[in-house]
Amino acid sequence: MDRARLLLIGVTAIAVAACEKVPIVDINAGFSLADVAWFEEEDTLFVFYQANAEQGLGPDTQLELTVRTDHFELPWTPLSQLSTVHTHVPADCGPKSVCGSTSLALSEQPRDVRLRLRYHRAGEMTMNAPVALNIIGRGAAHTNRSLLVYGVFDETNTHVQWRARHQFPTLRNHEVQKYGLRRHFSIAGRRHGAIAADFGANPYGYGSVPGCPGALPPLDFGPVETTARAVFDVGTLPLSASESPAVCARSIVTEAKRGTFEAVALARKNPQVRPAFPVLRSPITENTPIKFMLSPCRRTISSPHYKMQEQRLFLEDAPEICIDDWNARGFADELSVRLRTKIDEVRMQGRDMVLVLGLHHDDTTGRLGNVLEEALQKVLPFERDKSSPRVTGAFVYDSMAHTVGRPELRRLVLWCPPNLLFDDLDDVPAAASSTCPAVSQIPDIELGPFRFNQLPILTTRTQYLRFIEKYSEGQAGRMTAMSFRAPEHTPLSENVPVGEFGTATFYNNEIITAEPGDAFSYCPDADQRKIVFRTPSTPAPAGLEVLPALHQTAPQPAYALGLFWDFPFLLKANYESSLAGAVTAYGFSVPFGIVNSNEETWASQLWTTGEFPVGNILAQCTRFCDHPTFDTSVTYNVHAPFRDAYRMQCYRPLFPRPGDGGFPNDP
Repeated sequence: MDRARLLLIGVTAIAVAACEKVPIVDINAGFSLADVAWFEEEDTLFVFYQANAEQGLGPDTQLELTVRTDHFELPWTPLSQLSTVHTHVPADCGPKSVCGSTSLALSEQPRDVRLRLRYHRAGEMTMNAPVALNIIGRGAAHTNRSLLVYGVFDETNTHVQWRARHQFPTLRNHEVQKYGLRRHFSIAGRRHGAIAADFGANPYGYGSVPGCPGALPPLDFGPVETTARAVFDVGTLPLSASESPAVCARSIVTEAKRGTFEAVALARKNPQVRPAFPVLRSPITENTPIKFMLSPCRRTISSPHYKMQEQRLFLEDAPEICIDDWNARGFADELSVRLRTKIDEVRMQGRDMVLVLGLHHDDTTGRLGNVLEEALQKVLPFERDKSSPRVTGAFVYDSMAHTVGRPELRRLVLWCPPNLLFDDLDDVPAAASSTCPAVSQIPDIELGPFRFNQLPILTTRTQYLRFIEKYSEGQAGRMTAMSFRAPEHTPLSENVPVGEFGTATFYNNEIITAEPGDAFSYCPDADQRKIVFRTPSTPAPAGLEVLPALHQTAPQPAYALGLFWDFPFLLKANYESSLAGAVTAYGFSVPFGIVNSNEETWASQLWTTGEFPVGNILAQCTRFCDHPTFDTSVTYNVHAPFRDAYRMQCYRPLFPRPGDGGFPNDP
């Protein structure tokens, strides 16, 4: 970029005729913009400029232009003395800049265009601009003219906003506006209906057809004109235009060659979008615990540990089942009969149930745990798929760690204590992962000298006895409340296993219906991966993120919706312990699977509400799905049709509204 320098020279006269030299000061003068474009279709030369300097610019600064063609030469002339084709308003680029634009009628291609700044109209000091000259020859209206006109709709698809869009090789729409160019355009002859235009090659549809088809119904709207970049039409589309995808109009813009230029302007309706399914509802209720204490009746193993297990599960008044003969043939059958009998008795209360079993023993082989698994296998899988009231699962508090071996029981039975490889809780790492961890309501809570996962809440007998030997039973604490929550089942509910622990439940024929031409938008930010779907051709539950692409490639008439549960019920409890003479109370939950005790699942909304929003995750377009639309900045993305652009991103549009002003965001 050429730069000019002003030399500020001060002279101090002294009686002895001596002089003192003053330094040269760089005022950082230069052109940041000197763009010229000539449009052959319009016989118009456009000039845009911006000059900057730290000093020397003022009201008497002027821009001068010279132009030469094969048959004409314009000598250096101030821009203020030239007649313009279009309206140019003063531009303000700051106190240390002069900027603006002009437009000249020029019927021949320019061979040379020069621009300079004169610091003072009466002065000799000038600064030449490095001009960027662009020649735009003849061609289609939507590519070879400096302005195109198009329309957009408001949110209701009943009001059209007509827009003018500047098209220059080196300047964007808003920059042209910034430098003061204003174009006059008007709209007439509106009709509504389908237009056979090639929007792929001509995305705005400007001049895409010779005229609005006479067979289309007319809109009896009055005249509309403006020198702003946008104006709302004066009329509202009638109800009879609801199915019409577009409005066609004659647009008239001013120009040098003919005075005015007419071309078809099109306004396409916004995609008609709604929530695919507003909300899934599944009541989540508190289950009735069916309690048993399973222990030897003919001998005592550990009275302190027995009392701790009894207190943790509130089994003081629970029936006791003797397990002295657990190794005898048929014991699992007898136990399952005992459990089913009690279940049928409690079922009469009309509430879902959960088995709560204390298992007090000293079998180190794991065979007793397997026998209990066999008994539960005869009960729980048949209850799981029943309609409410049903048994949602079982909670077993064992004397020792036991890993559930039967795959079907892993998603139905919560078996404690956790499978930690430490007999001393002081050795348990802070981030230890295990089955059956007590997950605190407050993550990373520390209680006096203990971390939360170092307290003997649901521990093995060895861990508990060692803890009270080192500390005390008071510091070991006590359970103060325990509850179990689970979703209710309808007679139509169907469970589908997912992974090792999870289940997807399809409740009451909740479905999304769709036409082959519909399109879906999936919002990853809103999805907690709890809602799933399936179809007759794809019976395995899948996440909603799969649905848009599936419907695009193999559309289905309906998609059944279900909920994914990490585990069949949620155990929530309150606990308190005495530390340094003070009683501390806190809450925790016990999730299924292998979990870190620092993870937070207590506040999961999945278990505290019976409503699960779908509409903010999945949006469904039912009409005009191949049309472009607006984004959250009210920007019209003409190359982003809903069907393709929003398949895997959130659709949160904001639309223009009457009264927004005549200069919308249109980069």
